[in-house]
Amino acid sequence: MKKGFRIIDIAYIGMAVALIESCKVALAFLPNIELTSFWLVMFTLLLGGKALFIVPIFVAIEASLYGPHVWVIMYLYVWPILMIASLISRKNDSALFWALLSGFFGLAFGALCTPAQVIFFNHVKTLEAGLKAGFAWWIAGIPYDVVHGIGNFTIMLVLYRPIRIAINKLGSAPPKD
Repeated sequence: MKKGFRIIDIAYIGMAVALIESCKVALAFLPNIELTSFWLVMFTLLLGGKALFIVPIFVAIEASLYGPHVWVIMYLYVWPILMIASLISRKNDSALFWALLSGFFGLAFGALCTPAQVIFFNHVKTLEAGLKAGFAWWIAGIPYDVVHGIGNFTIMLVLYRPIRIAINKLGSAPPKD
């Protein structure tokens, strides 16, 4: 098996970004219910480490649509954390395992984003003020993190098995390039 990018890998990455962006827009009316986490896990299972290229492309599209802000920095390091955890665990085929991982990630999302907020808020006067502002930002967002965690858990539990079967079929298809 070739280690570099195959044409099909590039196609999968493009389709992954389009699918993630489409799902994000379709579910935008629901606060913190998203398929981004689900699809990043599933495409990581299909593409391995090559899937990490999805994140910067997705973030670039998001920033072009909504304008840049501190969330751009957050997305660039938070989503890869989930993907790396998926890479490490990719041999596990338990829907419950993936639902728990995805749910925990959703629950921890605000905490994972807090370091970027601390840096962003640090302009206020001192590091201590930035830490306090970042901590307050995280605490205020905990109800949204709970919704995010429950949503991620439920989505993964329901969709993991049928999508994993489809991904396994894609992964076993012989390369045409």
